[in-house]
Amino acid sequence: MHPLISYWKNFEAEFKRELSLVSKEEFSDAWGKRGNRTTFYENRVIPNIAKSMGLKYLKEDFKIDYTLCNEVDGENVPLIFIESENDASTAHHEIRKLCCLSAPLKVLIICAEWSEEKDAWKHGGVRSKLLEKWSRQIRAHNKCWSVPAITGIIVAEWNTSLRFYSLAYDHFGEIVDNEKTIFEC
Repeated sequence: MHPLISYWKNFEAEFKRELSLVSKEEFSDAWGKRGNRTTFYENRVIPNIAKSMGLKYLKEDFKIDYTLCNEVDGENVPLIFIESENDASTAHHEIRKLCCLSAPLKVLIICAEWSEEKDAWKHGGVRSKLLEKWSRQIRAHNKCWSVPAITGIIVAEWNTSLRFYSLAYDHFGEIVDNEKTIFEC
């Protein structure tokens, strides 16, 4: 098992715990407009994860949506970089940005028509296409500048129900934590 996977598992568990505390009305409001989802993560989910993990929460640090830091000798040392993107088709930019940063954990949170189950989406899900693209990006960055890290992916999908999926890559672009549903309502 990858030595940094426990860091991802802790974050994933805290994310799941936070989702379990959200009412259906809050989810409906968050999915009412794209900007509402950003606000939901920014003001509700991520600050609580930082607190429960004993980390300091910063917004738009290094032009990254959210940074969770450990304070060491009066300095904020980034341990988790988080990018939240409402348009899955442009999330490759966020993966690229995360690949350029040094921290043990990098997380992308997106909203997408993810499932590729028959008849789940009119035009089919985007899961395979996006996973292939992101894996290729992570591998390419590693070939030029290897930085051991985990890149966690959290996908929100609202179809007949609201589901959150998660999975994680190592810095070689290999999946080290298989995809699973972490929350559904």
